[in-house]
Amino acid sequence: MTGHRPGADQSPDSNDPFGVSKFSPRRNTVQITLCLALILGLLAWTTIHAALTGSPTATLVPAAALAVALVMIIILVRVSIRTVQGEIWIRRMGMGDLEYRVEPTGNDEITKALEALETLRQSSLRAIQLDQVRLLSQELQEKNVELESTLETLRKTQDRIISQQKLAELGELSAGVAHEMRNPLQFIKNFSISSDLLIRELEPLLEQPDEASREEARELIQEISENLERVNHHSERANGIVSGMLTLDRGSGGGFRPVDLNQLAAEQTNRGHQAVQVHEPGFSARVTMEADPDLGEITLVPEDVARVIANLVTNACQAMAEKARGAGGDYTPELLVRTSGTGDGVTITVLDNGPGVTPEIEQKMFNPFFTTRDTGRNTGLGLSLAHDIAREHGGDIEVRSEPGEYTEMRVFLPDGPPPQREPALTEPADTGP
Repeated sequence: MTGHRPGADQSPDSNDPFGVSKFSPRRNTVQITLCLALILGLLAWTTIHAALTGSPTATLVPAAALAVALVMIIILVRVSIRTVQGEIWIRRMGMGDLEYRVEPTGNDEITKALEALETLRQSSLRAIQLDQVRLLSQELQEKNVELESTLETLRKTQDRIISQQKLAELGELSAGVAHEMRNPLQFIKNFSISSDLLIRELEPLLEQPDEASREEARELIQEISENLERVNHHSERANGIVSGMLTLDRGSGGGFRPVDLNQLAAEQTNRGHQAVQVHEPGFSARVTMEADPDLGEITLVPEDVARVIANLVTNACQAMAEKARGAGGDYTPELLVRTSGTGDGVTITVLDNGPGVTPEIEQKMFNPFFTTRDTGRNTGLGLSLAHDIAREHGGDIEVRSEPGEYTEMRVFLPDGPPPQREPALTEPADTGP
């Protein structure tokens, strides 16, 4: 496309928007007018000359006039074709067809008009593109609003699901806790009754002055003291059971704090094992605890980690119980729970000699709602939440299994909360005016 050259045809009386003066020889109308004037002049001169002299030139001059006329006709045809092309372009552009165009050629007013049409076409294309961008931006904003609403709904749904899973876990463990609480409470009751009987025997002996009665009284006092120690011991045991349940009941709002992981692992292992024993009569696993004596306190969220350990132990015991039902008396369930320091954190290992898992199940076992057991008692969320808790701590869960032989779950947790990620910039920083 030929642009306007500075200084070309810029006269004071120029009034053409294309930069071509009314009387410029570049205008086709001026060219045609000059051709017509020349033809008329030649014909007039030929007529006069032929009348005066009868010279042979009289035959050449009309021939020259004819040639000029032919040139003029060719110019008129070319101008007409280009004019029609320009008109078609205008009509198609008016109908919305912005792909059609005519290549501007030459250096006359028609070329200038075609160049102006090309500029208009490009501007129209840009305007359409801007409208499309504006529409797409508006649609994107609407979609963002919908996505934010959907995300908020998903968050609320996730909170409800987590609460339901928490209640399911507590319900699963509550029967085991009730069974475990029965023993210390029964001991407390028995020793209290025994102490009461001993006190009744002691009262008449204290009124006797002889040495034998005083010696017997001392023995009764010693027995009462021992009974009180036993009552205190089993009270602490019951208190520990309740504390362990409260740890699971607190949810995930306790925050990071130092905790004795060995003790936490022992409590939740015992809790998970006993919960399965209640639902699986006759089931009993040989439980081995291998606690790292040099571990010390680890900074983590104890409520969440307690849930992870209890869940892994419960799953392992349920799997071994299923294998025991089919294996008969030739199978002895064995469970190993190990804690070990790694320098920058801790690894919790839960190993069972149950049926193991296949590679297909291993790929899906952390998916929400995936379960291979009776859905009446299992929500399929336990391993999914355990995996999420490990990742929220900056750790992970690794699975190793041999179908029919064993399953090993290894949980790595760093010591302390994970580093906070800096938020991504959504817009350029303000650098000032």
